[in-house]
Amino acid sequence: MSQFYKTSFVYSCLRVYTNFIFKRWFNKIEINGEYNIPEGEPVIFAPNHQNAFIDAMALLSSSPQPIVFWVRADLFSNKIIGFILRSLKMMPAYRMRNGFSNLKKNEESMCDSDEVLAHKQFLCLMPEGGQEEYRSLRPLVKGIFRSAFSAQEKLGENEWVKIIPTGIDYGHYDKSGRHLVMNFGKPINIKDYKQLHDENAPVALNSIREELRKRIEPLMLNITSKDHYNTFYTAANIYNYPMLQVMNISENETNRLAARQKIVQILEQAENDERCTKQIEELDKYCKAWETKHNDVSFSARAQEFEGFDTDLLIKIIYLIVTIPLELYSLALNGIGYGVCKLLGKKARGTGFESSIKFGGAAILMPIIYIIETLIANMYFPDIKTTIAFFFSLPISFFFMLRYNWKLQYVKERIRNLIKKDEEPSHISSLVQEIISIIGLN
Repeated sequence: MSQFYKTSFVYSCLRVYTNFIFKRWFNKIEINGEYNIPEGEPVIFAPNHQNAFIDAMALLSSSPQPIVFWVRADLFSNKIIGFILRSLKMMPAYRMRNGFSNLKKNEESMCDSDEVLAHKQFLCLMPEGGQEEYRSLRPLVKGIFRSAFSAQEKLGENEWVKIIPTGIDYGHYDKSGRHLVMNFGKPINIKDYKQLHDENAPVALNSIREELRKRIEPLMLNITSKDHYNTFYTAANIYNYPMLQVMNISENETNRLAARQKIVQILEQAENDERCTKQIEELDKYCKAWETKHNDVSFSARAQEFEGFDTDLLIKIIYLIVTIPLELYSLALNGIGYGVCKLLGKKARGTGFESSIKFGGAAILMPIIYIIETLIANMYFPDIKTTIAFFFSLPISFFFMLRYNWKLQYVKERIRNLIKKDEEPSHISSLVQEIISIIGLN
């Protein structure tokens, strides 16, 4: 049995390193409900799963202690990769697609999970059983609940396993420089279902699964519409700021998520209301027309909220011009390495692993490049102090390069809007307002 509950010195160092990078991979990170995470108790996190290992990093960077993850078993097929994953506190989870005979191997992982929770460590099982790059909560599988009750049998009645509903919202799945919102909900206490489980296990599993679903949904953007998924997502982003004003709440990423949730809720009600049939058809037409012009829906929608040439745009343009020498320096030191990471990520496009590969590639490849560049620099600047200063300037230049590129994308989008103003957003906003007047805010 692997002792996943133990944390090595190497793992602790890696966690500090990756958390440092991860928190700078995003333009803004907001964490809500940390008080719902009990310390010194057996805890299982249950997040929505849309972004491969980035979801795991989002949890790790928000958690007060390490987390052991169940990960799809096929990633362990290579012995070397399997060893690395286990060293990083990841255990294999076998599913029916891995073959019925392999399901028995889950017993070992279940025993390891029991040990993790018995030592009051944190565990994470993705309750959807897999991932998709869609802002929808898929049906929950029962593995997470079986794990919770299995551990509870060994814990007795002195300690009770808590399941933490978790919602994750990204500004973009594959691009850095956007937002990340982490929402931790009120924990589900296995104690509340223990008696029912003893009397009728299937009924208890279905009951707790339904409760978990109800608690995750408010923590994420959950678009359930099959026919108008893209339309509702686009409309939720274009009408995002006006909805903040309608709801009379301040602007931050958490509240913007709440506004998008409200818009989607209203539109999904309208989808099934005959009074709104015409408006939904018109909304679909304008959203599709706008999507053909903008691949990055949320980013473009945010940029079109500004009208005219304002002070913010002027300041950013001046900043980009003044700091061109620093950007060229940063590109010279980081451009090739980061370009390789982006290229590797593109090869995984559509698999849900693009962002994970770019982030992981940068975390592994860039330090190697920095060591090589430092050794080369030392040949020309043999002074040790200069060499050390140069080495530590390299990661600073990397993060500067990222932020310069983020500002450049923003300025380009703003200027594009000034030159060619799209007509669709105003139509979309008017239609959403009309639907709200029919359906109501509720």
